[in-house]
Amino acid sequence: MNKTIIGIDPGASGAISFVSTKTNKLYVRKCHELISGRRISVLNAVEAFNTDENIAYIEKVHAMPHDGRSSLFKFGVNYGAWLGILHSNRKINKIIEVTPQKWMKFWQEKIGVKFSKNKTERKREIKEIAGNYLSPNIKPTLWNADSILITMYGMYTEGESNDNRE
Repeated sequence: MNKTIIGIDPGASGAISFVSTKTNKLYVRKCHELISGRRISVLNAVEAFNTDENIAYIEKVHAMPHDGRSSLFKFGVNYGAWLGILHSNRKINKIIEVTPQKWMKFWQEKIGVKFSKNKTERKREIKEIAGNYLSPNIKPTLWNADSILITMYGMYTEGESNDNRE
């Protein structure tokens, strides 16, 4: 069965990534480029794969005590918008909310790395791992690394990864 796996880091500086098991090619788009109607066009692109099943993995996050009210509100709006878009799209067969702790623990166990508690260092480590799944002409960045690893977590969870890295 051909599937499209979607991974979403819903933050304003996050991204959406998707991969089809037909082509095994990973596509990535910035979330802030996908404001308003353009978000739907990305999901239409996913539909263009014409796969049998489309599964979305979205990072399930919550507020931190040190976050400001304004940034929390903006984040909540992004998260809610993505959930609304996913739920309203009839081509999405399954939506899975996954906590950062869960997908990071998966990667720690899979490749035997212990992520740093320091946020800057941890982001660098995540970027490095994400780079293994990108074609040479695409660079892993702070905005795309989480969504890439969420997407690949979905591929492994769905049993669809043959671990071919481009």
